[in-house]
Amino acid sequence: MSRGRRGPAIAGCAALLCASVAVGAPTAFADAPTPTPSPTPVTTTTPTPDPAASGTFSMAPAYGQAGQMLILTAVDGTTFPTDGTAAVTFNSDVTATTIQTVSPTQLDVVVPSGATTGPVSVVADTTTYSGPTFTLQQPTSWFASLSPSSLTFGHKATIGAQLTTAGIVNGPVGGVLAVLEYRTTADGTWHRARGTAPETTSSDGRVSWRLEPQRNGQYRVDFDQTPQFGSAESTALPLSVRPQIKVAPIHSAAANVPVQITGSIKPQLAGPIYLEQHHGKKWRRVSRTQVRGGHFSFTITPGGYRALRDRVVRPGDLTHVEAISRVLRIQVIHRDLGYGSAGADVLALQKRLRALHYDVGAKSSYYGWDMVHAVTAFQKVQGLDRNGVASQAIWSRLDHPKLAQLLHKNVTGTSVEVNLTKQILMIAKNGKIWRILDTSTAGGYTYTDSAGYAATAITPTGFFHIQYKIDKLVTDKLGTLFRPSYFDTSGDAIHGEGDTNSGSNVPAYPASHGCVRITDSAVDRYYNTFAVGVPVWIYYASSKAAK
Repeated sequence: MSRGRRGPAIAGCAALLCASVAVGAPTAFADAPTPTPSPTPVTTTTPTPDPAASGTFSMAPAYGQAGQMLILTAVDGTTFPTDGTAAVTFNSDVTATTIQTVSPTQLDVVVPSGATTGPVSVVADTTTYSGPTFTLQQPTSWFASLSPSSLTFGHKATIGAQLTTAGIVNGPVGGVLAVLEYRTTADGTWHRARGTAPETTSSDGRVSWRLEPQRNGQYRVDFDQTPQFGSAESTALPLSVRPQIKVAPIHSAAANVPVQITGSIKPQLAGPIYLEQHHGKKWRRVSRTQVRGGHFSFTITPGGYRALRDRVVRPGDLTHVEAISRVLRIQVIHRDLGYGSAGADVLALQKRLRALHYDVGAKSSYYGWDMVHAVTAFQKVQGLDRNGVASQAIWSRLDHPKLAQLLHKNVTGTSVEVNLTKQILMIAKNGKIWRILDTSTAGGYTYTDSAGYAATAITPTGFFHIQYKIDKLVTDKLGTLFRPSYFDTSGDAIHGEGDTNSGSNVPAYPASHGCVRITDSAVDRYYNTFAVGVPVWIYYASSKAAK
């Protein structure tokens, strides 16, 4: 109890509600034996009282429950026997079993089980001392709730409770004073909750408070006692408070240019806060700062290709639980990259495309023809304009791109698939994509073949194998073939153009007579991969081949 107003142990009458009755002086008998002192507390029996004898004493408190201590104080010159012969009865039918003789004028009595409301009497030998009426309190029970049990600073919680009787007849108890109490996690002392006032239970026994908690802590409801009902207090209801973190919105930021992430925190708390960024499936701390005057600031330099996901975190402590701001989704704006560009962003783009299995050539921060064709192949798979320029549309797709798909995955060793719809060539190892190359196949136009006849530029579809190879530049009437790998008997091959890897003869659209064109540098990298016997599938595919 935080308020000294009830409880079974009673220190004295001055702090308690007392009642007294005066009915005359006690009667003494000449043949009464001399009393002999005995140890206390004691268990006594009730002697046969003399109805004519009476006495005077007060009692505090005048109400309580079984097991509670009462103090009986003799008044007007009355004295109690000190030999342990005094017996105390409640309502003339139940005798106390525990009595402490403190002095000739004071008896401490424990209310016995079975006591009922009625007068209290002290009987010593044949003398009866009549006292005031004792009111037996009904026991009470409670129900308490707190909602929500965890909230953000600045929001409110509701604490409600109901008091009911716990005796033979159950029902709500109205008109009882209730106090909302609070204690912190560090301090175990209960105090009245700040900003609250005592409430009186309604006719249905209910009370409630609406409050705005400032920090972590525990609440309980303390019900006062009345002459009719015993006191009660609820168990502790824990509540956690997280600080409110607000972050200024940022929707986009230029790549490689410092930018500030600013915000505020309430209440104004000391200690470090952290900036976290999302990488893969985890949040990682990337920066630390101190709150000053309720405000904070972080400086970041966006880089790479990904859209950033940032948040601010304050760790929990005894006063507040961990707080996390909303997530900032920052689109990193990059410059357009094309042939001749150079810098760290070129290297970042190349690294990401290589991770997606596109053929980017040797590691370099220079945007050469290999990068032009790698970006073109990526654009083809994504369904974007095919121009080989890394615009913002490319950067935005790099984080969650569409993925090229093989149609033949149950293959052991090296295999090749040419998707005529997407105009890409895929090299697979054991049924998984290993490299994706930009390619140009037959344009569907009419031309004059090497025999002088009109022919249509068609790349054959179906299942083939690499049949033979020529490791040099081959020239005929239809053009040049750089290190061709032939996959049919009609002269169709996977080859370069002998044009020093420019984009002119490997355009972003179908343009060959029937062969599968790739750049000269790509031929040099994969000539040995296109070994004799390697299976080759050539087909038109729907969008299901890239998803």
